[in-house]
Amino acid sequence: CFEMRFERSALFAKENGFKVFTSSLGISRWKDMDQINRAGLKAANRYEGLDYWTFNWRKKGGSSRMYVISKEESFYKQEYCGCIFSLMETNEWRKKNNREAIDLGQEYYNFNQKNN
Repeated sequence: CFEMRFERSALFAKENGFKVFTSSLGISRWKDMDQINRAGLKAANRYEGLDYWTFNWRKKGGSSRMYVISKEESFYKQEYCGCIFSLMETNEWRKKNNREAIDLGQEYYNFNQKNN
């Protein structure tokens, strides 16, 4: 699905005059940075004058900082990639490891603290 999503992002970038685009997908320790960058570069190469920025968001504590900011701002906490197949796979893993299944769109950092 990375290729499909990057293709749409690259098209949007080209149609709107952007010369460079990137993604924050690589900040997750669960994602394969090489796979993400390959998909981004492939999409960018379809459009003349468009580049994909292969910045490593994990460097210098980027992943840790992302979790701190997410908790402080009560961002939505998605524990799967985004598609239904990833949700099913994640819930299978959670079941095998005696953890509750994820309900679609229900997890937020600090949800109970801010809404009580």
